[in-house]
Amino acid sequence: MIKVGIVIAFLFFFFTNHAQIKNGVQEKEGAWIRSDINKKTIYLCFTAHDFMEGLPFVLETLTKEKTNASFFLTGDFVRNHSALTKKIFADKHYVGAHSDKHLLYCDWKNRDSLLIPIDDIKKDLWDNLDALSALGIDRNKTHVFMPPYEWYNKEVAAKVRLWGFELINYTPGTSSNADYTTPEMKNYLSADSILSRIYKFERESPNGLNGFHLLIHVGTDPKRTDKLYSKLPELIQTLKLKGYRFARF
Repeated sequence: MIKVGIVIAFLFFFFTNHAQIKNGVQEKEGAWIRSDINKKTIYLCFTAHDFMEGLPFVLETLTKEKTNASFFLTGDFVRNHSALTKKIFADKHYVGAHSDKHLLYCDWKNRDSLLIPIDDIKKDLWDNLDALSALGIDRNKTHVFMPPYEWYNKEVAAKVRLWGFELINYTPGTSSNADYTTPEMKNYLSADSILSRIYKFERESPNGLNGFHLLIHVGTDPKRTDKLYSKLPELIQTLKLKGYRFARF
């Protein structure tokens, strides 16, 4: 009877934690890159590690616009900015892990090649969760995980799922993840350019931005003065007028 109870509890946990991914899109490496494509719901995803100058503005905007979002924070960020982390949680946003030390899991060119042993990846994730737990953020409610650098491989995805987490990543197509680029980089994109790409994708994609995981960084290198997060009020208001709602994981 005890074993049956354990199995039932596990199945309840598993299906409860995976319910939001119905009708979603999973990339070949294993992460969910889009939630329900049948619903006009957008998931704003913010990550933070070493830069965070825009976080107060982001939180103020989300409150003003009555919008929920999801924040994926490294352990280093949580320890260095405990008051802000508590505020994010108190404001009813999702707070999840983004690795403790913002480690690069696998080679940029040879994705199958892990740069870190899988046991070290697990420890790094657990250290991140411990930092959140120390602030009263229940690790049992932080089951959605965005990998550092948004880069991982099939082995990491399989292990993360085995550990009881759902691995997610940003939805490609808008280049919002390029908001970290600085002017001297070949792949630099201005905030206005990224915003235009978001609106273009919404107009031209068959499912618009339904179920979209829209990634924005709450801070960038000081060399980038053109911050995408400064466009957040316009972005939210424009998409709400198009019938979208914003949700957290």
